[in-house]
Parts: sequence; structure tokens; C-alpha cells
Amino acid sequence: MLKAALDTSITCNLLIYRDDEKVFQGTLDSQSRDNDRNLPPWLVETLASLGGTLNDVRQWTVGTGPGSFAGLRSGIAFIKGICMASGAQLRGVPSCVATAQQANPKPGQKTGVIMDGRCGQILLAIVKDGRLHADPVALDPEDLLSTHYQCDVWITPQPTLIPPLPESVQDNLKKVDCIDITPLILDTMTPWPKDWSEIDKSCEPIYVRPPVFVKPIELKNLLA
Repeated sequence: MLKAALDTSITCNLLIYRDDEKVFQGTLDSQSRDNDRNLPPWLVETLASLGGTLNDVRQWTVGTGPGSFAGLRSGIAFIKGICMASGAQLRGVPSCVATAQQANPKPGQKTGVIMDGRCGQILLAIVKDGRLHADPVALDPEDLLSTHYQCDVWITPQPTLIPPLPESVQDNLKKVDCIDITPLILDTMTPWPKDWSEIDKSCEPIYVRPPVFVKPIELKNLLA
């Protein structure tokens, strides 16, 4: 049986297992805003190289962020469509949970996953024992000194993009170039949803800053 994990929170990371053997792990060289165009053919070609099709994947896990609004939305939506057509199982797991594992925390320790929040800010997700400890937030770097955000270990998958951090955090910060999504595919990571209502809830992207909706301009009747 083929099972796969896809995370589009920063870049497109894909992991495919055949039974218990890893048969593919790679990254799509594409900007998140182009995922909706480049992701489908990449997935099709990758599976074809393994002698399979999208319908052959019976379990999909998607990373839910936090991260790129456009990347998360397009990646999750595409995999949802695949699963609706193929009947494959689908679940979502926060991408930051996989990132936190790369910091090698001890049981009971809190891991602070730091991402670029733009405009001089950061996004902070605190993970403890493989679960989100609190809702991710956007902060100014100096806010990390607050006892409210204190962590035992720190890690960032975007070392070249985040702003300067407080010295006490910077000195204990592990830097990685990409997210290793291997933890997302583990059967013990999170239960599989039982119906589409649970699937929708499981796969809801984590938006630290809610999207801005602009009220549409009222249409004018030019023939009046």
C-alpha cells in the first residue's frame, strides 16, 4: 500500500512510503504562489516514476502550517480533491509538529518553532510532546523574552528570513534548511478522521493572521 505526506507550508515537501519502506522524499522547486499550477503535474510524474498513480495512494497526510497562506490553501485543497475521487484516507497534522521533532526535545520539553512573520515579526508555534501546546501567534522578536513564551529548545526552518532574535534565544536556536516531514506520516501521529466533517476540521490550515476580506463593490447597471 502506498501512503504519502505532503506539506506546503513553506515549500512543497513530499514523502511516499510503500508499506513500511520509504520510496520517495523530495521537494518541488517552486514558489508557494505557483503551487496550484506546478504541484499536480509534479505529483503525477513522481508517482509514475514509482510505477503508480494518484489513485494508488490510500492514505494522505497534509501539513496544516502555520506558513504560507497560498501554499497551504492550494496544497490541502488539491489533496482533498484527490481523496474525494479515490476514496483514500486523509488527515491533517500541524507542520510545526514535524519541525519541532528536528530539535530533538526530551519528553515534557517545550519546543519553540520560529518562522518568518514578515515586517520584522516572527510566527511562534510551541510544541510539547508532539502536540501544539498553544495557538501559534505573531510576535515581535523581543516578546520571546516573556515567561509566557518561554521554551526549553528553539528551532527555525527559515534561518535566513527571520529577523534578529534576543541573544538568549539566538544562542540556543537550531537552524534547519527545510522541514523533515517524516513524523507526519507516522500512524501514531494523530487518529484518522472517520468522516468528511472530521476531515475538514483536521485539514483546516493554521492561519496566524486571518485573511483580510474586502467587501465587494456594488455592481452598477450601466444600461440604466
